[in-house]
Amino acid sequence: MKSGKTRFWLYLGLFTIWIIWILFASRLSHKVYLQAGAPDTLVMLAIAVLVALLATWCSRKKVTRNKTRLLTFLGLFVLMEMTLWNAPEAWVRYSANEMVHSEVAFSIGHPGPPISKSKHCEAGLRFYDEWLQRPIELCTRDAIVVPGAQKVQLEKRVSARGAVFTHYRFISANGIPQGWWPVSPPSR
Repeated sequence: MKSGKTRFWLYLGLFTIWIIWILFASRLSHKVYLQAGAPDTLVMLAIAVLVALLATWCSRKKVTRNKTRLLTFLGLFVLMEMTLWNAPEAWVRYSANEMVHSEVAFSIGHPGPPISKSKHCEAGLRFYDEWLQRPIELCTRDAIVVPGAQKVQLEKRVSARGAVFTHYRFISANGIPQGWWPVSPPSR
């Protein structure tokens, strides 16, 4: 009886940690930007398939029906894929330590990036990042955009696989930089 209670609390603790990870990792997609053309998606899919195959193969003595084996494989694959999907973003978030400044041309788009299924930021700061080799859109407000500004200066932390944008400031038409604004993820 005691080992049953211990096992229950252990599984409940692991499930709680997994839920916290899923909630934390899902927020990283608004903060971390991976380089274009990265094979991260294929790597995560391959790891999920291998783990699911290994676990299904190890349970072959207990599970004898093919339908049950298929369902075991599919369930474990989905669980592993959900767990690992944002692992590259988490890796970039915690390994990005080199600060880089860049100055790029930008445009302001309305509405901005999505906050939820039905809400968007007031405005979107759109630019092409040479290091990431992809277009980026950050949340901003019309009130802080300097009239006549053509360039924005960006501050980001980079790692080998991606970047985390930390601050930006607009440069006025006569070349005077304005104050730094923190890059904040869209709030819900």
